[in-house]
Amino acid sequence: MKTPRLLLLTVIAWCCVATSADEAFCTTNKLNHIDRTLLKEPKYATNPKYSLLALGNDAKVKVWMVEDGKRLFVDRNANGDLTDDGPPIEQSDLQRLGTNSWDCNYLLTAITPGDGVFHTAFNLRRWNYGHEEDTYGLSLTVDGKLPLYAGWFGTFWSTNRGTAPVIHFGGPFTPKLLRSKEFVVGPGKQRFSMGFMNSGSGPGTESRLSIEALPQIVVPKVTIEWPTVPGGAALRTTHQLNERCCYWEFYTTSFEVPASAVAGKAKLSIKIPPTTIPIELTTTEMEVTVQAQSTGTTRLP
Repeated sequence: MKTPRLLLLTVIAWCCVATSADEAFCTTNKLNHIDRTLLKEPKYATNPKYSLLALGNDAKVKVWMVEDGKRLFVDRNANGDLTDDGPPIEQSDLQRLGTNSWDCNYLLTAITPGDGVFHTAFNLRRWNYGHEEDTYGLSLTVDGKLPLYAGWFGTFWSTNRGTAPVIHFGGPFTPKLLRSKEFVVGPGKQRFSMGFMNSGSGPGTESRLSIEALPQIVVPKVTIEWPTVPGGAALRTTHQLNERCCYWEFYTTSFEVPASAVAGKAKLSIKIPPTTIPIELTTTEMEVTVQAQSTGTTRLP
């Protein structure tokens, strides 16, 4: 069943957990030094807003997006020339959901760089549900095989080409906890959620692996080594993230912190079984704080 658009933003915002700037984004990321050459631009009707896509694992394919009012220029052949790609994309599927609420799409069948690899199903969503600023969400299938998302949070555009956000679609992914940043010792099952992200060039440029990227039989597995009392026996649990929702959330609702775990640091090891689409992780291990009592973590009723 299709999710109503008005509920989309609420659902996705609930899935994500803010992290510190140092944890989520590296300001020395190589994408900050990417070649931003734009050889030729059309005549704009308004003050343009720029965003740059870096496609593929090596980020060598660069595709400029420029929004000019209510139309979108996309460098569809990735040659740095925005004047040879045909007419700009006009907004479509415009829906008025109230006095100050609306949404629409910019749709493009494919991006076709000179190397012959097509990047398909481009859909840039733009909406405003009564807020001061419009929000954007982009979906794209890299190499026609790997569906990804970006946007929804942070700064998607810049009015200065030299400082335009760079979104890396198709690069290595970093595992991230969703919904909660820590574990809580205590009775009852909890929802344990993860996403697989690429941080891009800074806030607002994070791309996310779609739940549709993995066949249903390919289930991410997380092994956790729990902190225990000094001299206590080793404590390890394994969890299959066999449930999915909210576009990029892999989770399980049968997760429970062992009663014998204590406050400290838990070590997580993450594994995605091999699939026909290679999924490269920047790391397969991470540490998570374990709290002795509830600090607001969401539990199942």
